[in-house]
Amino acid sequence: MNGKKLLKILGSILLGILFLWLAFREVEFSDVLESARGMRLWWITPFTIATLFAHYVRALRWKMLFTNRERTPSKLTLYTGVMFGYLVNIPLPRVGEVARPVYVAQQVGESNSKIIGTIVLERVVDLLGMLLLMLFVVVFLIADPQVLSRLFGIDITDPATQIELTFTLLKYGGIALLGLGVIYWLFKLAGEKTEGKIFEIVVRIQKVIKTFVDGLLAVRELRNWPLFIFYSALIWALYIFMTYAGFWMFDMQAEFGLGITEAIVLTVVSAVGLSIPTPGGIGSYHLFITKSLFIFYAVPEATGLAYATIAHAATLVIIFISSPTLLAIDKFFGMKRERHGISNVE
Repeated sequence: MNGKKLLKILGSILLGILFLWLAFREVEFSDVLESARGMRLWWITPFTIATLFAHYVRALRWKMLFTNRERTPSKLTLYTGVMFGYLVNIPLPRVGEVARPVYVAQQVGESNSKIIGTIVLERVVDLLGMLLLMLFVVVFLIADPQVLSRLFGIDITDPATQIELTFTLLKYGGIALLGLGVIYWLFKLAGEKTEGKIFEIVVRIQKVIKTFVDGLLAVRELRNWPLFIFYSALIWALYIFMTYAGFWMFDMQAEFGLGITEAIVLTVVSAVGLSIPTPGGIGSYHLFITKSLFIFYAVPEATGLAYATIAHAATLVIIFISSPTLLAIDKFFGMKRERHGISNVE
């Protein structure tokens, strides 16, 4: 591991510690423990089912982005890749987004760069979904949208801010696509005028860029747009249900009147918290959930922090158990297919 990667890992760990300190600094730990003692345990069953099913639906949606039918991985391999990516993301933030496609590519003999392109596309779709859900929350679910501004630190209700954010997203997206195009063109030009070893390197890099772009543009070849949109909506619906199931942990649906509407708001908040590059969302998730429960719904911070800590820990436990299990199962069936001369594709 080089020094730059090590610094990124240490930086993410320090960031996670900072967020944890911010979450716990105004709360007595004994109060958090006291809140946790009254926890109901049955909620973990629907929470676990929703978590595993949400990730399975993500694998089904990912499968739709594979345009080469002869190298489309099996559902099991894709599901294993999704869970393996989440497992890697816990100690190494964002590295799981690379580990996931690399794992799948090795199973089916596909190009790493092409499958990474599908991951980038998937993340763009997730970002659009989060922005639409956030817009829905601001417009329809929060009586005073200025509360969100207090939480996120910017006035997201200001039209000028909204235009600036939209312009920034479009600008960087356009720059990224233009940059890829220019790089590809330069290597193509260099390849036409170069011979020998340099020529081979140029052609190899050119191929990597092309396959990455092919993966990114796989959305053009989608044959079933309604199903793709349905899977995307279902993933968010399951995330919302996971949040809602957690309310029953501390009877918050009865004591504070928290229901599906409030679960939608918290899901948006948690998505923002988890997007911060801390190890497995540790710290950022705790702070955002605790503060939003307190600011929006007057849930005591000790209770909110207990909710965030236990819900987050439950998610990590699910990943820690399911990921190695799926890796073993996928390996077993992969070896079985090899013995019978069957490829790991559908």
